[in-house]
Amino acid sequence: MKNKVDFRQINLLIQRYMFENWSKEVLFWSIITLFFTVLDNRYFVIFVLFISGIIYSVRLHKELMNGTNGIHFMMIPATQTEKLISNIFLNTVYHFFMILFSYSIGNVLVILLYHVILKINVPVNWDLFQVTNNTFADGYILVSSRNVFWQIFGLFAFSQAIFTLGSLYFKNNIVAKTILSFIFIGFIFFMVQLILFKFLWDIKYLSNALFPILVMINDATLPPIVHKIITIGSYITLPYLWVVSYFRLKEKEV
Repeated sequence: MKNKVDFRQINLLIQRYMFENWSKEVLFWSIITLFFTVLDNRYFVIFVLFISGIIYSVRLHKELMNGTNGIHFMMIPATQTEKLISNIFLNTVYHFFMILFSYSIGNVLVILLYHVILKINVPVNWDLFQVTNNTFADGYILVSSRNVFWQIFGLFAFSQAIFTLGSLYFKNNIVAKTILSFIFIGFIFFMVQLILFKFLWDIKYLSNALFPILVMINDATLPPIVHKIITIGSYITLPYLWVVSYFRLKEKEV
């Protein structure tokens, strides 16, 4: 099998999946659009984004890996890199922007129904990626807003990468097992952090190390080196999960 990445082959993989699952796709996104027509609060939309992303990722892997009527993932004449890239595109990029499309269609339907047909002045929200902060200064309230598009997309991609890896390792109860595994790994890291803080502050009892951790997390004057480590770590973790998924696909192929 060839080793180089052929983007035409990736395009064929995506087209084949869409062709064999178009009815499910139409039904799925129609339901999501209906949700956003009824409720367009930004927190609800973000909640639907992550929950539907998990559902879509698990369903995608069932179709690709185990589906008898869908694509038999291992029999497609493509490299594992091409399969992984097509998978990442479908459950991350495609799903994210389809959520935005459904959100936009939902808002347009609200405008048509209430403003044009019923003549009712109902506010329509377009603030999905806008976060507003209120700051009190000299007796005045200063309102500032910032765009969090890339933060939300990054968190969503990280979430999808975790469940992609989980769906490759677990056959049954994928969501529950993946979440439990993630909690277990997080607990291990947390205990390591507690031990480090215990030695750094020479704390007598391990439980008392919780306080300096909370101070460090909530302190706006976090040391630049800590900011640097967190930033670099967040950039490395996502491709690391994709690489691990690649090797897991190679194992399943064997």
